[in-house]
Amino acid sequence: MDIIDHIAIRVSDLQESEEWYLSHLKAEVTFRDQKYIRLKVGNTNIALIDEDHYPWSHIGILVENKSDLPGDGQRIEHRDGTIGVYVKDPSGNYIEYIWYSENQRGTFLK
Repeated sequence: MDIIDHIAIRVSDLQESEEWYLSHLKAEVTFRDQKYIRLKVGNTNIALIDEDHYPWSHIGILVENKSDLPGDGQRIEHRDGTIGVYVKDPSGNYIEYIWYSENQRGTFLK
């Protein structure tokens, strides 16, 4: 079963966007760094991503095993040890198949 891990939205100002989402949604910040803020909203996560550092808005699909990552698409090993494979749909939207390392599971899979 495919599980949506996150919905990533490119933003021009992380702080402004964080304030807006927190004031408009019942959200909680679960992770923050200089390029990325992760918000827990009900049954999913919204990732606010800095448009200067991330090329695409996308939907993140959780992959349990690294071997389950698709072979096609653009593979990116993120700075925190996670691996994402970005695949474009026929309309130009991106899906990121994401695998979390053991070190990151506790941070991102709360």
